Amino acid sequence: MAPSRAEDDQDDDPVTAEYDVYLTPALAEQVLLLQYPNRGRERPYNIRHGAAPDLMRIKPQSGHLEADVPLSTSHNFNKYQSLKWGDALNTAKEVQNESGTYGIAGGFAPMKPRVGGRVHLKDHADRLNQIQNDLAGDFHGAEAEDRVMKCQTLGGQILRHGVAQEGEMTMETNPIYFVGAFRENQLHLTKVDGTVQMRPQFHHIDAEDQRTRLAASRAAALDGEPKAPGDPRGLGTRQKRVEEESDKTKLENRLKKALMQAEEESWTKLEYVDEDMEEAYEKFRERMFVRDVQEASKLQSSMGNEEFVDAVSAPRRESPMRRRKRPPRRGADEEEDGEGEGEGEA
Repeated sequence: MAPSRAEDDQDDDPVTAEYDVYLTPALAEQVLLLQYPNRGRERPYNIRHGAAPDLMRIKPQSGHLEADVPLSTSHNFNKYQSLKWGDALNTAKEVQNESGTYGIAGGFAPMKPRVGGRVHLKDHADRLNQIQNDLAGDFHGAEAEDRVMKCQTLGGQILRHGVAQEGEMTMETNPIYFVGAFRENQLHLTKVDGTVQMRPQFHHIDAEDQRTRLAASRAAALDGEPKAPGDPRGLGTRQKRVEEESDKTKLENRLKKALMQAEEESWTKLEYVDEDMEEAYEKFRERMFVRDVQEASKLQSSMGNEEFVDAVSAPRRESPMRRRKRPPRRGADEEEDGEGEGEGEA
């Protein structure tokens, strides 16, 4: 007798290994998955490839993460621009915030009020002269004094997993990831709290633009030029009830609240531990495995096989062009029953 089709499929795809799956207990620390869309996986940011972050910082409440990666100043490096942007970033730390952060991570915050008298801002000629002297003289000395932009800032916003907020994705559509670690015939899974897409940040461009505007405003004040009046606008009032607030207004209010939180929250510095360090291996063995697998509680499924298939499958929808079966006519059924009884009596 020829083997069945099911037996052929099993022979073509045999079971090669079986693993016991364990879920590690929740950690006090956050487990974040950092993604680098602009960097190939063959060149990660670590010590082995000469691109380990010097400094990492996080805003846990507003959900922002940044890392400063050092740049090589000896090869393929524009020293003039690095001195120019370094001066702009140093100015930004005084007129903007202590880290020189702009954009959404800084809450799109404006310049600090009444800062003009406290910041020493060189004019264009003095600034250009300083840059030329550093280029012709001791460039490494300027590096040591942090007058050179010698690092690249990567940053992104944390996407929390399994956390649904009003107006955002629901719990069913939020991504949920686990980190898997193998030990012999065991697979230990640790839940990931969130993901961050780390992209290059251009704080130096914003700092240079702000410095240019600040220098222009000071020059205008020294020349005694009156401030140009704004366009006349009519003022009107309208009364709007809270219950009539549109979805657009609600979204704007949530955005304003998030930006205000990002502006007010200070950065918390993090310590970077490279993946090849012994400390990283110790934390990996300590946190990524269930210590006592014998006492681990077994998971009980709350649904059967058919319920599970329905839960992971697309919802069934009847096509409007599909013909439905008509119910049998009652008269025809009674007639057939009558004929059957007559045949039985005969």
